[in-house]
Amino acid sequence: MTAEFRADHVGSLLRPESVLQARRRREAGTIEADELRVIENEAIREAVARQQDSGIDVLTDGEFRRRDFRTGFVDAVDGITMSTFDMPWHASEGVTRLPSKAFFVSGRLRQRGRLAGGEAAYLRSLTSAPAKVTLIAPGFLVDRFWKDGVTDRFYASRAELAAEVAAITRAEIQALIAEGVRYVQLDNPGYGAFLGSYVRERAGGPDAQAAFEWMVDTDRAAVAGVTRPAGVTIGLHVCRGNQSSMWLGEGDYQPIAERLFGAVPADRFLLEYDDDRAGGFEPLQFVPDDKLVVLGLVSSKSPVLETADALRRRIDEAAKFIDLGRLALSPQCGFASVAEGGNRLTSDEQYAKLALVAGTARGVWGESG
Repeated sequence: MTAEFRADHVGSLLRPESVLQARRRREAGTIEADELRVIENEAIREAVARQQDSGIDVLTDGEFRRRDFRTGFVDAVDGITMSTFDMPWHASEGVTRLPSKAFFVSGRLRQRGRLAGGEAAYLRSLTSAPAKVTLIAPGFLVDRFWKDGVTDRFYASRAELAAEVAAITRAEIQALIAEGVRYVQLDNPGYGAFLGSYVRERAGGPDAQAAFEWMVDTDRAAVAGVTRPAGVTIGLHVCRGNQSSMWLGEGDYQPIAERLFGAVPADRFLLEYDDDRAGGFEPLQFVPDDKLVVLGLVSSKSPVLETADALRRRIDEAAKFIDLGRLALSPQCGFASVAEGGNRLTSDEQYAKLALVAGTARGVWGESG
């Protein structure tokens, strides 16, 4: 049986200024990698202690060793090139375009290291509590890392690339579980592109429906058949974009719910429900009976602390469409998916949010394992 982990969180935490400064110095060549790692280690040690104090059920290293949510894969695999473009981000005050990094496959992929092995080993050395490790979903990579006229010089088809990326991800999931990691989570910000006003058609490439099917099938291939020992779980976070308290996607889950929830053999789906841009809870009726939904009701984008009563009311609303016993609670996304683009709240406010999640979850479901 997979673990319930009723008080969950998505993974990334606000980077302390010491870590941000050290990484800038490392990228400028003024400190060595070993010195950066010492600074990261100290920050991770403190973050683990503060997570434990919050009462949250699972602990992460805050993704403190990553520049952003894709770094684990990009830094471990050759054959990928980076470019920069302006991306439109949404906030309550309007749309802002920010320079963003994009990656594309520019050669045959060659893995030269683990995606997250070193991160997991250090995290597990600090605590006996359940450790969570996050990985970028392979479906997102195949969707966003394919570049017509470049990638197709090295891969005969998207299917060939998808099979290779899924296999790399699957091997990492299996290695992490074998090493004692109890929770592996795939993060896919790509599904938001098939919801609401953000849905796009592509000139010269697959249309939206075909792209969605590629994404689902690739994520499914990475998880299908992976053995979970008792107390181990695999999650899929359906992200809507996260940088500097802004977002990319909005719209009800209805267009993708039945296909996504039924096809990807994750044990739990982490869904963003912090405000009305996510629509209602009706799509939860498509979640299979053997899967759990983590309701992302607490905003990681705002310093305003929600109330336990308000959260419980929303949990009750969701329970009209899915059994209460198959629900859990978390913030809607990480606090800093991009290291230099952390959300606009303080570290203390961040941990207060985690404590609220933990306290509310125990009030609803009791102690979790």
